[in-house]
Amino acid sequence: MNGMLKITIAAACAVMLFANVQAAETEVGFESIFNGKDLTGWDGDPRLWSVVDGAIRGQTTPENKAKGNTFCIWRGGTLKNFILKIQFRIQNGNSGIQYRSKELDRWRITGYQAEVENKPGKVGFLYHEKGRGWLVNVGDIMEIDAAGKKNVIGQIADQKQLIEDGYYKNKDWNEYTIICRGNHIVHYLNGFQTMELIDNDKKNRLMEGLLALQIHSGPPMTVEFKNIRVKHLPGHFGEAIRLFNGKDLDNWTYSSDPVKAAWSVKAAVLANKGKPVGYIRTKADYTSYILRLQHRHLGKGNGGVLMRMVGKDKVWPRSIEAQGQFRAAGDIWNIDKFPMKTAADRTKGRHTRKQHPTNEKPVGGWNQYEITLDGEYLELKVNELVQNVATECWITPGKICLQSEGSPMEFRNLVLIPINKETP
Repeated sequence: MNGMLKITIAAACAVMLFANVQAAETEVGFESIFNGKDLTGWDGDPRLWSVVDGAIRGQTTPENKAKGNTFCIWRGGTLKNFILKIQFRIQNGNSGIQYRSKELDRWRITGYQAEVENKPGKVGFLYHEKGRGWLVNVGDIMEIDAAGKKNVIGQIADQKQLIEDGYYKNKDWNEYTIICRGNHIVHYLNGFQTMELIDNDKKNRLMEGLLALQIHSGPPMTVEFKNIRVKHLPGHFGEAIRLFNGKDLDNWTYSSDPVKAAWSVKAAVLANKGKPVGYIRTKADYTSYILRLQHRHLGKGNGGVLMRMVGKDKVWPRSIEAQGQFRAAGDIWNIDKFPMKTAADRTKGRHTRKQHPTNEKPVGGWNQYEITLDGEYLELKVNELVQNVATECWITPGKICLQSEGSPMEFRNLVLIPINKETP
């Protein structure tokens, strides 16, 4: 059995093992916005939209066609910062899920669209309906600059591998998860991340708007949607930024001169050899934020991410460590008596074990780490599973550090979303 096959099988097993745990955790705070019985709260052309077997159905026939793209709009409010979960099934044709959208006239929409169609490698991408058109392909992370230029800045997943792993189930029920925080957007399909966007195009981007379901013009089609849930996020998010530009270590510095030899950059990936031991750190201080990054091990070694690092450079400085050791991602280490409170039953000395068994990918597989530091609250999420939390964390501006700790590791797609406490 080759290495890639082992990774694929292990990844599939991990998804199965943790599906129930994730479902239980991620439903907290969600509200259902479709009653499963009728179109109460929804508004679409009654010739084309109905509720059948507990799902909203959009359907066209040779005798009953859509006059251009048309939408069934949720009239219960608008979406700003949110997590949306929605199941869909499409038999034929083309459709989409509109969000942060504007109504041009009745049942016609412009705005962001998560693609829905039976085309693995395409379903999951991001489109701007009646706007900027194609935005982000499946597998890409993109930054759109202030002038509207679209720049692919790296990969968040390999498109061919996603298809091999079965990220999309043809003509069957699939679940989208769409997350919008400020100018940062991600799509997940059946638990697989399909794209990521930092939208700095203030003239054309949308920060709040309508939710709607699409029937595309063209040949007859049938699409269905059910289990539609939304979680409104309370934070005031600032402009998302890239902490690593994919080219060099501008805006970073080294803990010591010798540790420079441990770090290098190639093809938008930040690599470290593990030796000499030390770290790189941001030149700027950050206090409250969501930090998203991908990391992978090239051996069964150690590493990690330090937050709110203060004081002089040393091994190791006062900070909170989000553990990156192989099969220990999600553990918390308290370095140099950093004020914080963790779960007593999982804490021994400076170390707090994660809540669940490891859900990391095998050696060579990329893991998504999402670290939330919101005032006194810390949350560590590994591959979309909350593995640890801490409270009463000392609120202080500090550096963000990536460790070099004995064995080769790689990092990519470091994105920071500020959490602003003041009213925007």
